[in-house]
Amino acid sequence: MILNPFDDGVERPKAKIAFSFALLIVFNIAAWIWAWAAFADRPSLLGIALLAYMFGLRHAFDADHIAAIDNVVRKLMQE
Repeated sequence: MILNPFDDGVERPKAKIAFSFALLIVFNIAAWIWAWAAFADRPSLLGIALLAYMFGLRHAFDADHIAAIDNVVRKLMQE
């Protein structure tokens, strides 16, 4: 059986979590390789890309953002 991390079943939760994290890590590495290739001759743009990435991480872990995600998950679980 092929692992589907988006399946709602409860079987193999650790494998689904590991697959999801691995996918996120691969996409982040690919994005930074692309940014390095695109901005190699313009280091100031690479710095701006890093700054935008850090602001995005800060926004992702902001309390109101996490509360909004939590509310959506609770609503979907009730349905």
